[in-house]
Amino acid sequence: MIRTQVSLDEKEYAQAKKEARVLGISVAEYVRRALREMLPPRGDGAWMRYAGFVESGDSRSSQSIDDIVYGAKD
Repeated sequence: MIRTQVSLDEKEYAQAKKEARVLGISVAEYVRRALREMLPPRGDGAWMRYAGFVESGDSRSSQSIDDIVYGAKD
């Protein structure tokens, strides 16, 4: 693990400390988790960041995903 230093203003630090306490983790772990959320997914391609952003308009689309992706069966 590489050690680094990050500067936060007092309000940012207080909020991070409070949230970390609620989660039962250290501030360092809280910052690591926040950073992981912002980084692109590992090895899955950048497009995975956008998974779930597109809506078909069909409320039942999850039940017919093959038809949506591959087209209706003959």
